[in-house]
Amino acid sequence: MIYRIYLSLYFVSFVLTQTFPILGTDETLDVMTWNVENFPKHNSTINYLEDIITDIKIDVIALQEIASQNDFNQLVDNLDSGWAGYRYSTSNYGELAFLINTNNIDILQSPYSILNQYEHYFAYRPPYVLKVSFNNEEFIIINVHYKCCGDGDLDNDYWDEEYRRLQANQVLKNYIDLNFSQKNVIVLGDFNDDISEDINNNIFIDIINDYNNFLFTDIDISNGSPSNWSFPNWPSHLDHILVTNELYDNFNNDLIYTFRVDDYMNSWGQYDNYISDHRPVVINFIFSLSGDLNQDNNINILDVTILINFILNDIFNSNADLNGDDGLNIIDLVLLVDLILNL
Repeated sequence: MIYRIYLSLYFVSFVLTQTFPILGTDETLDVMTWNVENFPKHNSTINYLEDIITDIKIDVIALQEIASQNDFNQLVDNLDSGWAGYRYSTSNYGELAFLINTNNIDILQSPYSILNQYEHYFAYRPPYVLKVSFNNEEFIIINVHYKCCGDGDLDNDYWDEEYRRLQANQVLKNYIDLNFSQKNVIVLGDFNDDISEDINNNIFIDIINDYNNFLFTDIDISNGSPSNWSFPNWPSHLDHILVTNELYDNFNNDLIYTFRVDDYMNSWGQYDNYISDHRPVVINFIFSLSGDLNQDNNINILDVTILINFILNDIFNSNADLNGDDGLNIIDLVLLVDLILNL
């Protein structure tokens, strides 16, 4: 009995002393998708997630497979007061959920589900939509968890897993085209399929071919080393982050990555036993401050000097066009000075 108590105390102490890297900053919008496998997978899962989430400093975490409302509430309560948590339903099913750090972003609308009439295609987990504001811009974040499994062949069959995932993609793409045109849209989650499959069985082909409007930001991860894939037990890469063209200029390949949490623990086995069989995938979006003309992350007299030079030399710069009239003039200068005075 004493030996068991000693081991328990040692384990708790070990969990609390582990540290994880900071992945986000105040200047970037930092978003992560994480299938936390039948949460909570172990009695210590909540402690692990609290420790990880506190350290990594992400703004929005889209979670899949949250099986316990009470334990999810406990996780939210254990985090700093700025964190808010939403779960699609209070059932015992592995539901979709969001964790939002309101210290860095604003929630514009509580999450809601869409495409419920197609829930069969979505494995009875309809997409979960969150609207937030960051850097004075609105973002639509859609959390998904597609039907799992299948034989790898796409069949025209109502019950075929690949067919259901294909239909889920198509109705979701159509919904975004119709309802979120010209919006900053991020779709992320466990898609349960490989975006790099051959064209004949690739359920994502309509989205991939519509490059002018949609992009899987993690395509290089999928085409790269299996060591960076999100589902090592197969191994495969199933967790993706899709964005619309409004966000193409706000990230690069260095800002989308699989977060190998197990690298900061004893082993993959420890991570898999106590947390999940999926690794999270992260993206950091970068935005220029309106009026920050020298891109030093500050708005000050130096930017005023640059704007005056632009005006005098008839040089156009979209970041200096503060009134959005496609020209630079005294009005932009007044607005820039006003920004500085109100900082």
